[in-house]
Amino acid sequence: MTNKMQHIFYQKYWIIGICICLFSSCVTSKQINYMQDLSKNIPPKDTLVNQDYKIQRGDMLYIQTFSPDETANKIFNTTGSSSQSGSLYSYTVYEDGTIDVPFIGSVSVQGKTLRETKTIVEDKLKELVPTISVNISIINKTFSIVGESGCGRYNMPKEKINIFQALALSGDLTTYADRKHIKIIRQTENGETKIHNIDVRNKNIINSEFYYIQPNDVIYVPYLTEKSFGIMHFTGILSTTLSTISLIATIINLGILIKNQ
Repeated sequence: MTNKMQHIFYQKYWIIGICICLFSSCVTSKQINYMQDLSKNIPPKDTLVNQDYKIQRGDMLYIQTFSPDETANKIFNTTGSSSQSGSLYSYTVYEDGTIDVPFIGSVSVQGKTLRETKTIVEDKLKELVPTISVNISIINKTFSIVGESGCGRYNMPKEKINIFQALALSGDLTTYADRKHIKIIRQTENGETKIHNIDVRNKNIINSEFYYIQPNDVIYVPYLTEKSFGIMHFTGILSTTLSTISLIATIINLGILIKNQ
């Protein structure tokens, strides 16, 4: 093999090696764009209507009463059962699923929505003050994100936020986040844990019961396979590729020398 042929040989395989590294790191727009029309390729797995959050043990409820009777307001709005939150209107849900509301006693709230709880508490209080109304919300509304979107625990800025708003709070997904296999880990009011896979590239996600994030949800974002072989590891892959090419070239040269002897 002449010097010119060797030069052409090495140049050819250098180009091939670089192309292999570059193409292995490519991430297409189909992998990263949100709300695509993928109904022809990926049938929607979720067709359930979003369900309201159901109260769980350990939740902290904010209960405030309103009435034209100022005396009633002072009585009911200064007797919260928990001092941990710094609020006079907070009530912790006990292990037995109840809260202890002054003047009406123990109220079972586990597994009930906020609207159902409001009705129960309001009806009981109206037996004492007919003109009273109640506002109930959850104080400890947080969710967590781990994986390729960072790691953190975030407060829910309003009663209901969707998956895109939740991801935006963490700074959105990186290029190498696997948007097709995001997992939502959710604990039910019965203490069971559900793990559900969602594809945020598919516009049909809006029909999923997991489209809206609930308090205590954990969002896990895996990374694409391309990241393992991507630009961030370009130097290592290039080194391995060129070492392989050099080994092949050495074997070929040895074969030629042996043949010519």
